Parts: sequence; C-alpha cells; structure tokens
Amino acid sequence: MSFVQATFNNAALWAFITGFGEGVNDLRCQVADMRLKGSVDTTTHYFTKSINVLMEEYKAGVVNIPDVHKVGAFLKSCKEDDTTLRYVGNTLTLKNGNDEFSTPSHDHIMSYTTVGRAEQAISAAKKNSWKKLGRADLECHGNFSTEDIQGLSSMTKVVGKDAPVKVRLADNEMTITAGNQRGAKMSRQINVDVNAQGQECETVFGSHFPKLLNLMSSGTILFHMGNKSALVLDHSEIEQTLVLKHQEGVDK
Repeated sequence: MSFVQATFNNAALWAFITGFGEGVNDLRCQVADMRLKGSVDTTTHYFTKSINVLMEEYKAGVVNIPDVHKVGAFLKSCKEDDTTLRYVGNTLTLKNGNDEFSTPSHDHIMSYTTVGRAEQAISAAKKNSWKKLGRADLECHGNFSTEDIQGLSSMTKVVGKDAPVKVRLADNEMTITAGNQRGAKMSRQINVDVNAQGQECETVFGSHFPKLLNLMSSGTILFHMGNKSALVLDHSEIEQTLVLKHQEGVDK
C-alpha cells in the first residue's frame, strides 16, 4: 500500500493544485526531492510546475487528485498557514488545523494520460536546442518579461469569448491579436529579445490562450515558436514549462 505524506504552505498548495489551466479537472503529482511536481497534457496545452515541501521529514511518492475543484475549495476555506497532505492506498487526506478533507481516489487521471508522450517530445526538443518539437519546426527563439503580458485575459472579454488569438513575431516584436478575420480585433505589441535577427513566424490559438499565459509565474520567459506550430514558454528561474498547442482552423 502506498503511503505519501508532506506539509506545504496552504496558499502555495492551493495555487499549485488549481493552477494548471481550464479543462484540467484532475491531477497526478509526485513528492520527491523536497518538491511537489505536477504535469498535465490536454488538447490545448502541456504544463508542468512544482512547489517546495516545507519540512525535511516527508514520505515520497505519487499522489492522484481526482477532483482539483473540490480540493481547491477546501484549501481556499482553510485558516491556518500550513496544510499536510496524506495519500494512503487510494485515499487523499488534507489536514489544516482542526479541519480535514478526505476523498477516495483512483489511478485513471485524465489530464495525465498523454503526459509521457508529451515529455518524450519535450526531452528530444531540449536535446536539439528547441529546433523541433515532435515533427514541428520551431524557427523563432527569444525571451520576454511576464510584465508585458499582464492583463491579456481582457482581450477575449472585449472582442468575444470565442475569439481566436493570433501570435506573430517579426522585427523584435511579438504581436498578440484577438478577434476573427472579419470582426472586432484587439492587439498588444510586446518587445522581445530574439536570438537571431530576421526571425518571423505566426501561429493561431483558441480563446483560451490569454488565460493560459497567466499560468506562468512572474519573471523572464524563454520562448520557442514555430510557424503554424506550438509556442513553448520556459521560465528562466524556476521549474515551469508551458507548451501552447496550435489550433488549426480557429481563425476561419
């Protein structure tokens, strides 16, 4: 029988469990090396991140969270600073002060089904210096600050909740435009540092794009982008990688 146990800052644990993006309802994570790490892979994005374990005494292992919304609601209601997570057999228990939440779990975590395949592609991409991700070419590389992408989630509120989002890189500038070809549009220009001059590419995402950008923590973000391909965001200071998947046909 598996036995995993670790203590975390409650606010950090809440942000971790509820911070993997829209469409993620469950989560598989692992306690190891004084960290809690989680990864998801969906039709719109792949995302991985981790947080610190507070105390040196912990039991390492895999934790399956069957419903991130219920766990998130419990953690949000907690009053104490620290929460202890326990996973015994297939039962998840969270204890914060005098409050305790318990739920049965299982091994069939939908958001983790294709993580292994995604991580194989990412590992290969790192070995080839991000020139390719799977079969897709990544021609453009550089970095920008998260300060420049704050507030982008208002875009789809202005032009429409189902509006596609186009990302274009040219002349050391990344232009993010929300809106249909024949309808209302809203854009933002971001100055970026590119690894080589003359880089130019364009790709399109669904209306989820602005909110998914908010998953990245503050700091400098390294990006790798392909023409009609993925946009990879890699945090320069902490273990955090977001792969935004090109959405064919959403801009029609």
